[in-house]
Amino acid sequence: MTDKTNPAYAALLARKSGNARALAQPAPDRATLDAIILAAARAPDHGRLVPFRFLEIAEAARGRLADLLEASSRALTPDLPPPEIERAREKATQGPLILAVIARIDADHPKITASDQWLAVGCALENLLLATQSFGFAAAVRSGRFLETPPMREGFALGAQERLVSLVAIGTPTDWPPEKPKPALERVFSIWNG
Repeated sequence: MTDKTNPAYAALLARKSGNARALAQPAPDRATLDAIILAAARAPDHGRLVPFRFLEIAEAARGRLADLLEASSRALTPDLPPPEIERAREKATQGPLILAVIARIDADHPKITASDQWLAVGCALENLLLATQSFGFAAAVRSGRFLETPPMREGFALGAQERLVSLVAIGTPTDWPPEKPKPALERVFSIWNG
């Protein structure tokens, strides 16, 4: 019998994504951010490869990030109209704290498959999101092709095996996005009978 009053279980069910435009100060202080990153690093990690790392975007680097976001958008769509360029640049100012999530995937590892390594990265991100919310903050994850462009790769000085997976804006929620439907149990679970 499951106990739905279990705090850890309740936190899993309560996890939701924030709205980057609705994140305000305060952001997590240094000790809280360290605790969040430590929780992220507790992700399952076959072979202990630690195929992830996190970068905090310094406040003084926000302008540089905006430039990279613009260059990335232009790389994907050279004739991007000015309003879309501005939308891309705005991602650098949304949220009082921004983290970059970087994956290091060794596709040629003799024992640990690339899929196992990607699972570790995903688990680390989920742990980060759960820990962030457990401290009363909200997180908004930004991912997509714009993170894989040469301007972003060069701007973040990524190694050959590294990928910029997401930018995560973190802060105090002033508003939450509308609740999104969650899959019913029967949609995601069945019994295999061989």
